[in-house]
Amino acid sequence: METINWKNVVEDRKEDLLNDIERLLRINSVKGDPVDGAPLGEGPKQAIDEIKKMGSEAGFKVNDYGPLVTRIDWGETGEPFGVLGHVDVVPVGTGWDSNPFEPTYKDGKLIARGSLDDKGPLVCAFFAMKLLKERGYLPKRKLQLIVGSDEETNWECLNYYKTIEKLPREGFVPDAYFPVVNGEKGIIHFTIEEGKDDSQTGTYFLVEFKSGTKENMVPGLAEARLKGGSKSDITDSFQRFLVEHPNVSGQVDQNDEELKITLYGKSAHGSTPSKGVNAATYLAKFLSQHPVKNGKSFLNHMAESFHETTDGKNLGINHQSEIGELTFNVGIANYDCSLGGRIVTDIRFPFSQSSSEIKSHLEKYFEDEVLSIVVKKDPHFVSSDTKLVKTLLKIYESQTGDKGYTKVIGGSTYASLLSEGVAFGALFPSTEDTMHQANEFIPVNDLVLITAIYAQALFELICKAE
Repeated sequence: METINWKNVVEDRKEDLLNDIERLLRINSVKGDPVDGAPLGEGPKQAIDEIKKMGSEAGFKVNDYGPLVTRIDWGETGEPFGVLGHVDVVPVGTGWDSNPFEPTYKDGKLIARGSLDDKGPLVCAFFAMKLLKERGYLPKRKLQLIVGSDEETNWECLNYYKTIEKLPREGFVPDAYFPVVNGEKGIIHFTIEEGKDDSQTGTYFLVEFKSGTKENMVPGLAEARLKGGSKSDITDSFQRFLVEHPNVSGQVDQNDEELKITLYGKSAHGSTPSKGVNAATYLAKFLSQHPVKNGKSFLNHMAESFHETTDGKNLGINHQSEIGELTFNVGIANYDCSLGGRIVTDIRFPFSQSSSEIKSHLEKYFEDEVLSIVVKKDPHFVSSDTKLVKTLLKIYESQTGDKGYTKVIGGSTYASLLSEGVAFGALFPSTEDTMHQANEFIPVNDLVLITAIYAQALFELICKAE
């Protein structure tokens, strides 16, 4: 039986691998305004066109479905196997030390937007296909590299693809973590709307409360405007609060007759709320300790029901099992004295818990309050006993020398579109996660190893398929 040192094979072609990755990285593929022939903007279309060109140059069959999505095929017979990735990227934001769309090498790292999520890993999978083809191997299954251009927002690309083509039953995405992600949590967004509640007695009148812009992010900033009372009293109280809670900071300012309280926490993704410090619930906790005339129901929910309950325990929806635990995040919290309050939360729940059970608990807890509960996504899970998962774990162990294991994540990938789909890389456990951050990078040595892993995986799953 032939033994191939895939890492040496890739190392010999490292310059070609990096050149292919750079071709995509140089394209600003942030979603933009629609134009003729490019419903997601020019950038995503250019990136789709480039990966199509790369596929044609390598001698693969390239399917043209327009500007949203493409599919690169290798093989004509056997059950299809999918590798799904995307060429769109999130906005660059601020804080970069170099041009985000000019690949830069420093300290062994390739720095650019999309280097880790997901252009770099996508090209690693494509390059693995190319290596197998160049070495004369023949596929015994149809390998379909399906590439989308709207993964970071609404998945318009794959939603469109599903209307014209059937997705494979089995496959992996190079868009998360090693060793193997075999489960993704379901997502529920629920919203509470409160009335003005302005008939209460008290010293302070809540004019406005603002925190958060997206339900799937932990808000790192919260602001409240008050009338009544003295600035010195509220300032002294706020300073004591900050001393008692050193994980937050802030200040009190006065503007004419109003006091403005600003509190800073720590932002984090809504799928991992325990990594953040929720500024909204902390500010509500502070305000609830003072005689505020209005918005009491809004503040009490924030301060008592939602504060420091990233597992949903206060609401009776906490759940933990071998395949994951529920997470709870308050992402948006706004109150206006003339309109009332609105709180939007994000719940991630594992396959072992049902959305109907969660909905029932929430409806019982909040009773007659205006409540919207929307199941955004059902949970996805693939057993560790499947041949796919066992094969990928074996390959990971053989290439890295590390013990393989499976994990469940709160985020969403294209893997959930396949009945037997998993995420297979591309972030190693020991590598810093800079996805969606300034100075996003991936170590060059990781790119070589990732490509070697994918080459072995496709060799065993496609070329040696029974």
